[in-house]
Amino acid sequence: MSISMQTLNDTIIALITTVGIAVALSLALVAAGAFFERGRKQTHRTASPGNAAAQHPTQADDARELVLR
Repeated sequence: MSISMQTLNDTIIALITTVGIAVALSLALVAAGAFFERGRKQTHRTASPGNAAAQHPTQADDARELVLR
C-alpha cells in the first residue's frame, strides 16, 4: 500500500488549515472576553453612586429565628 505525495500534501494542508482556524477562533474569543471585561469595569466605574450612603437590608424577625435554630 503506497500513499501518493498528492494525498500526503492534501492531508498536511488540511491539518494546518484546521489548526490555524482553531487558533484564530480561540484568539478571537479571548480578545472578545477581554474587551467585554474592560467594558464592564468602565461601566462600573462610571456608574458608581459616589458619596451616597449604602443602604443595607435590615434583618427581619423571621431571619433571626432561622439563624438561632
